[in-house]
Amino acid sequence: MRLALLMLLALPITALAQDCGADSAERIRQAYAQRPAGALPLPAGTPLNAERGSCRVWPADTTLTLMAVPVLGPEEENGAYQDGDLDLLVVDTATLRPRATLRLPGMMSSDAIRSEEVSLDTARYRLSADVRAFGVRIGRSGSSQPNPFNDTRLQLFVLDKDRIEPVTGQIVVARFGGEWDTRCAGEFHQLSRTVEIGPTPAQGFAELRVHERSAAILNHEDAAGECVEERRNLPEQRYLLRPQGRHYPLPKTIEATF
Repeated sequence: MRLALLMLLALPITALAQDCGADSAERIRQAYAQRPAGALPLPAGTPLNAERGSCRVWPADTTLTLMAVPVLGPEEENGAYQDGDLDLLVVDTATLRPRATLRLPGMMSSDAIRSEEVSLDTARYRLSADVRAFGVRIGRSGSSQPNPFNDTRLQLFVLDKDRIEPVTGQIVVARFGGEWDTRCAGEFHQLSRTVEIGPTPAQGFAELRVHERSAAILNHEDAAGECVEERRNLPEQRYLLRPQGRHYPLPKTIEATF
């Protein structure tokens, strides 16, 4: 139970938030039905995974609604591998007609680590006086009980007229992993990162500030046979991401690599 709680706490609050409401899946279906000819083609035999999609009215402009929808292929190798893309749509809130779409190949693919969920992050990512970004978070988890693992990745996008444009790669904003005997004894590492926006500049995009907290966790049995946890907070880290044009290069230490 304690380990399950730690893994849950490793997920950001936005990953647990509600989307458009009970009719999210139906809104996604209506948006796909109105997409322009040739946009976001679904391979033959591939169903629309509307129930696994995320839908949220954009607080920065409530006339627009954001959608993120997995496009999943068949499971292969006894369910151990599955190809998966991710579709992003910005639609008119009133009519659900798409204004911009983007397909991200391989973003939801799974192997030993499964891509479990996708959510939309509509925090105040104000990059300039007239440009606001939105985020897409992907939560993943491993299937090994002795070697638990989960992480969450955040990627930021902007709407540029009729195009959705990525402005960052995938930033690992939460991670939990380690090894234990499935009863008590084990060693784990927990990490969380927050992304904040610097002051709005007169020209170009603002800087991104990433604040990292992490801890080493050791579980063991005491003399009475009770499972106890020892937690050691590690030095905090800070990263300053400066834009190059309309894109933010990421240091390898915070960028998702697989």
